[in-house]
Amino acid sequence: MNSKSTFLIVFFLFFCTHLFAGFNPNNYCANRKKTNRHSSTRTTMADPAEANYDIKRLHFNLHISDTSVFVIGDVTTAAIVVIPTLSNYVFELDTLMVIDSAKLNGAIVATTNVGNVRTISISTPLNLGAYFTVEIFYHGYPPAGGGFFHGLTHDSTTYGTQMVYSISDPYAAQDWWPAKQCIDDKIDTVDMFVTVPQGLTDGSNGVLINIDSITTPGFWQYHWQTHNPIDYYLISIAVAKYAEYKSYLTFTGTTDSMLIQNFLLDTTTFNPLYKANFDSIGLFIDYFSTLYGRYPFWHEKYGVCYTTLPGGMEHQTMTTIGVPNTYIIAHELCHQWFGDHVTYSRWSDVWLSEGFATFSEQLFLTHFWGAAAGKAHRLNYLNVATGPACGEVSVLDTTGAATLFNSTLVYAKAQAVVNMLRYIAPQDSLFFTVLKSYQAMHAFGLASTADLKSIADSIYGMNLDTFFNQWIYGNGYPKYKITWDQVGSTVYVKLVQTASCPTATPLFYTPVELQLHGTSADTIVKVYNNAATQVFTFNWSPTMDSVMLNPDIWTLCRQNGAIRKDTTLRTASLENKQFNVFPNPTKNYWQIEQLPENSLLELSDSYGKIIWKGKSEQGSTIIPAKQLSSGNYILIVITGTESATLKLTHW
Repeated sequence: MNSKSTFLIVFFLFFCTHLFAGFNPNNYCANRKKTNRHSSTRTTMADPAEANYDIKRLHFNLHISDTSVFVIGDVTTAAIVVIPTLSNYVFELDTLMVIDSAKLNGAIVATTNVGNVRTISISTPLNLGAYFTVEIFYHGYPPAGGGFFHGLTHDSTTYGTQMVYSISDPYAAQDWWPAKQCIDDKIDTVDMFVTVPQGLTDGSNGVLINIDSITTPGFWQYHWQTHNPIDYYLISIAVAKYAEYKSYLTFTGTTDSMLIQNFLLDTTTFNPLYKANFDSIGLFIDYFSTLYGRYPFWHEKYGVCYTTLPGGMEHQTMTTIGVPNTYIIAHELCHQWFGDHVTYSRWSDVWLSEGFATFSEQLFLTHFWGAAAGKAHRLNYLNVATGPACGEVSVLDTTGAATLFNSTLVYAKAQAVVNMLRYIAPQDSLFFTVLKSYQAMHAFGLASTADLKSIADSIYGMNLDTFFNQWIYGNGYPKYKITWDQVGSTVYVKLVQTASCPTATPLFYTPVELQLHGTSADTIVKVYNNAATQVFTFNWSPTMDSVMLNPDIWTLCRQNGAIRKDTTLRTASLENKQFNVFPNPTKNYWQIEQLPENSLLELSDSYGKIIWKGKSEQGSTIIPAKQLSSGNYILIVITGTESATLKLTHW
């Protein structure tokens, strides 16, 4: 979800105001919307007994108008018992909603409640595997509020219309229907019947089956249906005086097509520029399908319902949106893959949704607007992500929206982590292979950070424990003090790393780029920083006048003070010492002489993956190479606070 709550708005004022000319920040600046290893993390369930059954089908029968949030509902839940015996059926429904009656397998039963938790006592307990239905008849006004974090919102528009729309993310489904608010129980099928005054339209999930006249004069009923598994918080309605605006997309290179079904306000004053932005949705779907795999709900549809929502919410197959800038449209669309198709298995892993959707904005900008727009996106989110010194991407407190949708960590820092996961890939294509595999392996289901890591480990051919531990479960980011010198064609660059949150993550092991700038030429070099102090040497002949850290914003880091020239590097550095290496290239081993005794040695490939560790011996040291593939390798020599790198080649 984009733009989760107004109290997070400040983090994006700069982004909205300065990043893209012509974008109105007042429209956008409604803010941004692992397996659990933290014992303090709480589930979404208000009562553990909600886990005792598995929902198979929901049947909604709602009566809604566009003039208020008053709802009359009749919702049937069909489920299967997943414990030995079920003696209580527990669900959630706000106390402002009055239950008129309830039925269990067609028989009228009583309900009790403790707060919003409602219970039906089952006189004859149901056994494991039993299929049963519960029908709840209710009415009322949901809790007051508007925009995000309120189940139903009523609002008027500048176009002379009124509307009512739902937002259930994260725990507001219970505000407007009797729900089991547990993300690890996807519902297999949903039938949504919504009765509205004639002239109004309801936009909902899945396929529009029918619009029926009913016996009550002046009303008609919309019937939507989805057979794709869906999480409770992605079920939606939007009722207004809409005009249906649809088109079809044919996927590139195929004859397969899908429906794009938008509902825009049916008024002559509706902004035509908004409609033009929505016209691009087909291009976006086709593009992201090449990166992540075919749009997962293409047999049903994709569309948007325009509302006054201060941002967007990625309801499955039908986004609710109020800020129709193209990169926000792209953000919400990409949630259909990350969040809807593959849902995080625990709320602590919500970054798997928001981080990837925010990262997708950059892909969209780069592809459709150019590389400079993508780089500007990375830079602005870097500024946001490095605001606080501490804070981890994995959410520790999952009890409310403020922490779940923290714009600094769950959006800005998480998208930077995705960006770095791409940057460390052996080849860029392998990063997108990881994402396609993640979608395919967990299709229409659930996944954790550990699941993503397992796939990336396998496809990258490396252990990413360090990466995930420091960037997802760790805190902060590295800050660099940089000095440099040049003697002839030899360039020395010294990095001194300090961590922004040293008590949590004292040292980051990460690749980082340096841009060597000269009077006649520039070049970018990639180094692997794995020590608090390192001196790197490069053979570069143009006369150099400066160094830039992280020029293309691939790494989450900051510069610590001005970069200056330091002539002591040419004599004092370990890098300046002469080491004899032979044979080089080799097939079997390298022998290195004159290494300081007991220096730590790390051999890595050109992508920074460490493949051998050892210590130097007195006199000469042997580095094994027989089992290695042909190519270039880097030997890092660490002595005290200094380090040096040697380039080794295997035939």
